[in-house]
Amino acid sequence: MTTGGCRGQTAAAMKSRKLSFLEFWRSKKERGALLRRANQLKLHPSQMGRLLADSEVRAAIQNGKMASLLPPVGTEVFRRFTPASLGEIQERHEAEEKERKRRKKNKEVAEDDLPKPVGDLEERKPLPFVFGDPPPELLYTPLEELDPYYQSQKTFIVLSKGNVLHRFSAERPCYLLSPFSPLRTVAIKILIHSFFSLFIMMTLLTNCVFMTMSDPPAWSGIVEYVFIAVYTFETIVKVASRGFCVGKFTFLRDPWNWLDVMVVTTAYLIMFVNLGKLSVLWMVPRTLKLLAVIPVSGLKTTVRALVQSVKRLAGVTVLAALCLSVIALTALHLFMGSLKHRCVMIPLHSNQTSYEDVTYGYYDNKTGSSDFDFNEYINNQNSTYFLPGQVDALLCGNGSDAEVCPEGHLCVKGGRNPNYGFTSYDSFGWSLLSVFRLMTQDFRENLVQMTLQAAGKRCLIFFVLVFPVCLCLLSLVLAVVAMASGEQEEADVAEAKQKEKEFSQILKVLKRREEEEQAASRAALSEEQEGESRQSQERRSTAVEESEEDQRTCPLCWFVFADLLLKWNCCGYWRWLKQRLYTFITNPFFDLGIVVCLVLNTVFMAAEHYPMTEGFYWQLTVAHLVFTVIFLAEMILKLVALGLYGYFQVGWNVFDSIVVAVSLQELFLFSYLLNTLLLMRVLRLARWWPSLRMLLKFIWTSVKALRNLILVLLIMVFIFTIVGIQLFRKDYRDNVCHIALPRWHMNDFFHAFLIIVRILFGEWIETTWDCMEASGQTMCLIFFIMVLVIGKLLILTLFLTLLLSSVISDSLVAPDEKENNNLQIAIGLIKKAVAWNKTCILGCIRTLQGKKDHVNPDHRAVDSMEENRKVYMDLNLVTSDQPVSEVKAHIESQRVPTAEIEFNRPENEEEQKKQQCDDVQKHPEVQQDEDDEARKGSTPEDCCSDKCYRCCPFLDVDTSQGSARIWSNFRRACFSIVQQKYFEILIIFIILLSSGALMFEDIHLQHRRVLKTVVETADQVFTFLFLLEMFLKWIAFGLKKYFTNAWCWLDFLILDVSLVSLTADILGFSQVGAIQSLRTLRALGPLRALSRFRGLRLAVEAVVRTVCSTWNMLLVFMVVWLIFSIMGVDLFAGRFYHCVNETSEESFSPSVVDNKTDCFSLINDNYTEARWKNAKFNFDSVPSGFLSLLVLATSTLWTDIMNAAVDAREVDIQPEYEANLQMYLFYICFIITTFFTFNLFIRVVIDNLQRHKSGRKPVFMTEEQQKTVKKLFLEKPQHPVPRPQNRCQSLLFDLVTRPCFEVFMVVLICLNVVTLMVETDEQSLEKEVILFFIHFTFIIIFFIEFLLKIIALRQHYFKDSFNIIDFIVITVSIVDIFLTELMEKFFVTSTLFPLLRVARVARILHLIPCARGTRTLLVAFLMSLPALFNIGLLLFIIMFTFSIFGMFNFAYVKKEEGIENMFNFETFGNSIVCMFMVTTSSGWAGLLRPLMNFPPDCDPNMENPGSTVTGDCVNPLVAVGFFASYILLTILLVVHMYIAVILETFSSGDAETLCEDDLQMFYKTWRRFDPDALQCIQYSELSDFCDSLQDPLRIPKPNTIRLIHMDLPLLPGDKIHCVDVLLALATQVSGDPGEMDSLKTRMEEQLKANTPKVSYEPISSTLQRKQEEVAASVIQRAYRKRLLQHGDAKETALESVGVSGGVSGSSHPGGALE
Repeated sequence: MTTGGCRGQTAAAMKSRKLSFLEFWRSKKERGALLRRANQLKLHPSQMGRLLADSEVRAAIQNGKMASLLPPVGTEVFRRFTPASLGEIQERHEAEEKERKRRKKNKEVAEDDLPKPVGDLEERKPLPFVFGDPPPELLYTPLEELDPYYQSQKTFIVLSKGNVLHRFSAERPCYLLSPFSPLRTVAIKILIHSFFSLFIMMTLLTNCVFMTMSDPPAWSGIVEYVFIAVYTFETIVKVASRGFCVGKFTFLRDPWNWLDVMVVTTAYLIMFVNLGKLSVLWMVPRTLKLLAVIPVSGLKTTVRALVQSVKRLAGVTVLAALCLSVIALTALHLFMGSLKHRCVMIPLHSNQTSYEDVTYGYYDNKTGSSDFDFNEYINNQNSTYFLPGQVDALLCGNGSDAEVCPEGHLCVKGGRNPNYGFTSYDSFGWSLLSVFRLMTQDFRENLVQMTLQAAGKRCLIFFVLVFPVCLCLLSLVLAVVAMASGEQEEADVAEAKQKEKEFSQILKVLKRREEEEQAASRAALSEEQEGESRQSQERRSTAVEESEEDQRTCPLCWFVFADLLLKWNCCGYWRWLKQRLYTFITNPFFDLGIVVCLVLNTVFMAAEHYPMTEGFYWQLTVAHLVFTVIFLAEMILKLVALGLYGYFQVGWNVFDSIVVAVSLQELFLFSYLLNTLLLMRVLRLARWWPSLRMLLKFIWTSVKALRNLILVLLIMVFIFTIVGIQLFRKDYRDNVCHIALPRWHMNDFFHAFLIIVRILFGEWIETTWDCMEASGQTMCLIFFIMVLVIGKLLILTLFLTLLLSSVISDSLVAPDEKENNNLQIAIGLIKKAVAWNKTCILGCIRTLQGKKDHVNPDHRAVDSMEENRKVYMDLNLVTSDQPVSEVKAHIESQRVPTAEIEFNRPENEEEQKKQQCDDVQKHPEVQQDEDDEARKGSTPEDCCSDKCYRCCPFLDVDTSQGSARIWSNFRRACFSIVQQKYFEILIIFIILLSSGALMFEDIHLQHRRVLKTVVETADQVFTFLFLLEMFLKWIAFGLKKYFTNAWCWLDFLILDVSLVSLTADILGFSQVGAIQSLRTLRALGPLRALSRFRGLRLAVEAVVRTVCSTWNMLLVFMVVWLIFSIMGVDLFAGRFYHCVNETSEESFSPSVVDNKTDCFSLINDNYTEARWKNAKFNFDSVPSGFLSLLVLATSTLWTDIMNAAVDAREVDIQPEYEANLQMYLFYICFIITTFFTFNLFIRVVIDNLQRHKSGRKPVFMTEEQQKTVKKLFLEKPQHPVPRPQNRCQSLLFDLVTRPCFEVFMVVLICLNVVTLMVETDEQSLEKEVILFFIHFTFIIIFFIEFLLKIIALRQHYFKDSFNIIDFIVITVSIVDIFLTELMEKFFVTSTLFPLLRVARVARILHLIPCARGTRTLLVAFLMSLPALFNIGLLLFIIMFTFSIFGMFNFAYVKKEEGIENMFNFETFGNSIVCMFMVTTSSGWAGLLRPLMNFPPDCDPNMENPGSTVTGDCVNPLVAVGFFASYILLTILLVVHMYIAVILETFSSGDAETLCEDDLQMFYKTWRRFDPDALQCIQYSELSDFCDSLQDPLRIPKPNTIRLIHMDLPLLPGDKIHCVDVLLALATQVSGDPGEMDSLKTRMEEQLKANTPKVSYEPISSTLQRKQEEVAASVIQRAYRKRLLQHGDAKETALESVGVSGGVSGSSHPGGALE
């Protein structure tokens, strides 16, 4: 019920409004309720009739937009389109043309006067309710236009079934058929008929089925001709009905019809032309046509919204491309050719020891003689060193911190790069691909490992800097898509508000009209009134009966059938039995018993494992039978008590019956599928568990609400699947000999579908390598990157829409809203009984002790228990013939009184718990920055608590005299010490030193005696200092305050660990296992720093609040994972075992070893290399299943688990390649469920943040940090550089400040960067010389630029940060040219110098057309830096702590798989490198595998030289807990990082800041309108001036209304001042008038300095002037109307005098004059 411009106005309103993300999030429930109400607006038929027939009602609501569209009362709403109608349209069109020509004479037309189409009367939308239902005979008939906007245009409408509006052009299609031609009428009826759309949709679906066939039948060619004929017929029908392209609403004017053109064109093209691989393009438009023909409302709107979100990504795309290019260029010059270094075996007959000796010993460059070709030798894979199980050779480097080759091998450069040669930094393209891989977080730990092996660990700094940039880019993408979703949501809400407003107006008028009629009817006779009232009552009763019949969802016969067979009321005994059973099943303890049985059943199901003893298996079987009988008995009892009709009216009872039926079938027909379906019993807990029920409801509601987006995603997956098959299937088959067919291929539809799904889940690089090796690089890269980008965008949009949708939020029950059910009531009764028994027992004990009982028994508890007993034991009989609503009402009426029992905690207890979770206590000495200044000098608090003083009265002494006074003064002195900031700085310094000392306790410490002594002494000193700190705080703050603080407890526990360790060392018990385990807890020492920084405390508080508020959801997630873990045990327990050759680490073929017996036969035949081995990650038990699920969800090794699952056959049977292919679906189902649960987890996190955020205060940063970052990045521009007085300098100044000069220099910068990009590894000498001279030329040019600017700008040159960068770059470049060898020998490598020139490319942000949006996003990122720093610092401290812990516990683990020479826990450097890679949550499973070894995979008795630690085995439980806790913490912190960036982007996205370029643009435009520099222009020129500006200050025409509402001051002579205009425009941009004060002051100073002072005394304003004009026009119209009325009166008087004059004219000769 809104116009088409509503969305545009809403977007404009949203643009000028500052709305933070949390404010938007906080209003989601209200928005959801509003949207739901707007979709349910509908008038009653009687109200509809009154609206259409009552002229008074229509007159009263004439201002309503929809009501004003209705024709006058008495005329037809729907009129047939006839030739006369076409003539009227032509007349209206001519009149409108004349009016348009008349308006052309005016300069502009107000925005509100422009005609706009009605949004609710758009094509393919249902008619609004105000029009009612058209007569059936008018359906599929041409009708006249209803929209006034089109009534003057040659169009007509046709209504189809469901009152859907279709609009057609009245022009002749192809100049042949008139609108009244029978052929066109038939074409229109065919086109809009639902069966035609259904026929086209079924044709497309059938075509899609044929597309999926790998080997289609021979007759498929004939079917293809049928498809082409159908699509051609559809196109002909559309052209015949709509026209081709001339006029509106023709065939080509609809973009969806372009797909038809593409379908038909490509179909006929491939019939005659062989396009090769491009012939696959015919599939894409056919599949996309499904979006146009599938009868789902809102599908096209969803596609349009996706397109709009892509447009919003333009700014962040530019920023991402620039950042990735700079990073790729940096990596190119840092690591070019490094990944080709590999370990080559030294020939046995050689006695050389260096690479040069070997080279020149076997090849003479001068003579050409050679013993053998050394290049061929190093390129031969047989001469390179391979780690077991690895495809690529071991990488190495010649640096001191790079990978070292094993003995007998040299590190040389040769061969191809890893991963088929596709992973390298040898050119800009490959470097960009590697950086893009880092950004998408796909297998990036492998790239980091290879780079560190080849280039050294110092290159870790590069990745430490790159990862945050990639994270922030992804965060900005998230923020932009979230903003697009938010704007779409706001537009929908604005439209809903308008609908609700107009609907309420219509209802208000109808109600008033009805009251008037009732008042008139009450004035009639009483008898008639009584008769009418009886008749009206009868009519109402009849209407109620009819409405009840209408509301029945089933025919009447079904209700008769239900009364006869489903409602069991046989006899009195049966009803007595039903009453007793109903009382039994509605008792709260019955539900409690069922819940206990469900929990026990879940425990027994989770107890299954492999291998199980026969006795334990029998016990589980018996337990399963017992639980089946219990649940069957429950169903029978409920069936008898409620009857079939009442039982199946409850949804949960239906679900219970399905579970029981499956259980019975599983008893007689064993099947893994049925056994898996038994896990649905766990979901029965959702009936009594609100959080689990909310998760299930969330998934169901999300699927319904987002069905359009999910459908678009599925169609895109299908398109990419069939395109991939057609492009690459032949190449995979033809290149089997060249490359073994990988597991992930595109030979058939299912495997291609799996590849697309894998890409959507984020893994694309490995399948891309296989494709490029088999089919070529270009096509594979284009295809896979396109799939990745489009798929990720759809997934991201789905995730954020799911997160931000108010409809889904409104349908959910908040986690803290607890519903009272029988389970809660039963638990409440038990608690009351326990409390009563406890009170009675205590009373008896006090009586026996002879003490007076001051504590009365809890009579209220007893009374409430008795009351509840009476309520539930005195239930009335509810027969099955009662309506279900009465049954539910009766049950609720019986539950409500008991539900008021205090099951939940009291409010004060809830508040206390909330305060404990929310208020992370602060350190006593750092709490002073939040207290008043007066508190610093206050007296210390009491040492002990009140309870201690009551128990020990001697502790309570008078501190004003005696020795107690000395003690008090001593406490005051200690208090003043610990409150000093220098004391805090000292403690921080000691914490840093003690943490640094922990770094040296590695495996080499035992060999460094001096260092060991220093570390041990330092540990003792630090322990003493921390002990002294604790004593000082005890004395200063008191024991009560110290031990009621969480941070002090942390310090106390860490200090206790150090004290126990030192004591054990002194007493000689340091080698005891418990003491050694306790010593590892010293790694927690760095956590002391968390309480010393306020920003860190904020981050910790946010994380703790999240954990406290999400524990219930986390428990629900654990239950969901428990279901999948039990399912995994049922499907895969004992099936991951396989017979493997330990030397080659390859499994035996099933043809060689078929089962466990064959494997042991090989072992018994002295085949020592064979072993029957289990996978490290398996589903042999529920805990192992949990670990495997964690790997599936977070690690790149999920493919190993899925490969084992797909290959598994049976227990003790050798796996076979893809023997169980359908197990891929297990992983897909798990990931989809994890997607929804993770989304719900993010919802809870954001709910927690908005609940604790007050006002505009930042969430993750302190107010000081926020002020600092605003001062740095949002500071207003400084004064412009003054023009020099010297003539030469002024000419140079004009030159360097011109935009064309800046453009020219940016072009040169880009060319310079391009020359850096073209450098490659192993380039020719000629290319190097050419590039050298090009670089030298650019240096000369940039040096000339520097000279010009330094002369023209003088000292102001260094005020611009870009100029400073240019100066540094020029300096280093000159040094690089002339002092290269010297700098390389004594300082740094010269490859770093070209990298500094890359920084100049950042200047291009000034001139890119979309750079303004990019700068806005960049400012948002900069504003979030403090929050990212706080969270990042917390992440670093956690990483540091876990690195120390890993070094203490896993230093001597056996090296295999992920644990290598460089990546291990032997030293702190290696350990923190490992934890850094684990932080990305991808490669941690490779590090965990060696830590899970058991003998014989490891040796627990092996001696480690120089160490007292024996063995290379570790505790697997400790390792799993170590990695699992670190992964969960890092995921939680990274989630908060994303949210921090999104919060700042939302806050800054609505308010643009003005920069110096905008002000200069304003000044230049002003000079054109004010050439005399008077600072003022005429008010009549303001409209043209504002239209001449550039964004963001520009206000395009028509702008009269907006300029009037700006209320600008008017000076004498109707002039407008420059300052007033700029301030008003700046306020429109920023939305904050208060921030314009500094801008106004600076502008006035500049104007006073440059131009003479003018009078600045306003006499009026634009708004006041408009009001005066409106008032004057009103007065003029009234005066003219009065004159006309007076003139008419005079003419009437003259006429009357003339008539009477003929009779008595002589008697009144002067009457006419009078």
